[in-house]
Amino acid sequence: MGCIDHKQRLGNILFSLLVFLFAADPTNTVFGLKIPLFALLLTYNIIFFRAEWGKLRYFAISLTAMAVPWLFALFRGEVIDAAEACASVTAITPLLLLPWLNRYNVLSLSVVPVVAVVVIVLFLYWLIFFQPRLEGALYLFMCAHDHTIMMSRRAFLGVTMFGMYCKSTVAFLPVFALLLYKVFDSSKRTVWSVALFLLFIHLFLISGTRSTIVLPVFLALSVFFLFYRNKRYYNYVIYSLGGVVVITILFLLIMLLFEVDEYSNMVKYAHISSYRDLWRENPLYLLFGQGPGTAFYSEGFQRMTFKTEWSYLELLRCYGVFSLLIIYTFLRPLFSLLRLSYRSDEALVLTLAYMTYLFIAGTNPLLLSSTGMLVLLSVFGYVGKAKVAGSEYERLI
Repeated sequence: MGCIDHKQRLGNILFSLLVFLFAADPTNTVFGLKIPLFALLLTYNIIFFRAEWGKLRYFAISLTAMAVPWLFALFRGEVIDAAEACASVTAITPLLLLPWLNRYNVLSLSVVPVVAVVVIVLFLYWLIFFQPRLEGALYLFMCAHDHTIMMSRRAFLGVTMFGMYCKSTVAFLPVFALLLYKVFDSSKRTVWSVALFLLFIHLFLISGTRSTIVLPVFLALSVFFLFYRNKRYYNYVIYSLGGVVVITILFLLIMLLFEVDEYSNMVKYAHISSYRDLWRENPLYLLFGQGPGTAFYSEGFQRMTFKTEWSYLELLRCYGVFSLLIIYTFLRPLFSLLRLSYRSDEALVLTLAYMTYLFIAGTNPLLLSSTGMLVLLSVFGYVGKAKVAGSEYERLI
């Protein structure tokens, strides 16, 4: 038993380190250790733990969705960038961990590494706030490392703010959901959980991006509403106040999305026009896709590009109808979470967080990346643990 505990403990350490690298170095340009550590963890699992090989079907489904359009692209003589095509496949390799996910409590193992990254980003933010001269040096460092943390000064509705956005921020939502549940469940609330919750809110507010400012706050308010809807004076206070806040946030989000003079919006809407032109000229791309590793001209960037921020449109461009297989992989655990949410408030909060992530990912390149895979592994792991822990549940995945 002791030997087994040591094996599991070492596996937990390796998994936590991998989560830290996914969160702290999503571009793999700061430490450059994601691939070696992933290979080490995969090898360790193969040697020491029993696998549920049926879970590999999600990797096989996603790989098929990429391989078939790639073959069609070769047949048509498309210009394919080999590095970009390989990057697409590399992005889904974390799914190879699914057969051993029942060995790990992914959400629990993610708390410490994710909180560590949150603290690092906030430390850098306040360091620059008190020492503005360091902003230039940090900016140059991030430029040399593919903008792992993006620094900007942007105007929203006439208000200029300095933002620091870690590219993996949206992957923190499952951990944030876990904290939300503990904060609003009085039996689980601690000073530690409240403090971490406030740290996450602070991180979202300084991100400088619409989606990570508005939507996590909206998520927190939604959970607050769900937990306190049956309290005394609900109809008179919470319902009225909640309605005003929700309407205000939705109004603010709509205004931000349709602020046509804002540079980011101008770029995004120009991308949509370019997708429409591409499919009008090449309607077969809607069926078979243009293929992974191919580029198209975008008015948004005013140059050829391999990808844009419209993740779902980009999937459709590259993989055509086969993109539905990739989308299925992301939606499959959502179906299971929805079933669990009828019996568990914790599952309900995680369901709302995952839906928020899927919405944010639609306007950010966050699906086929280590960021997207970290979220996907978290929800798959949660559903798998719920199945093992509660034999009352039916087979979920």
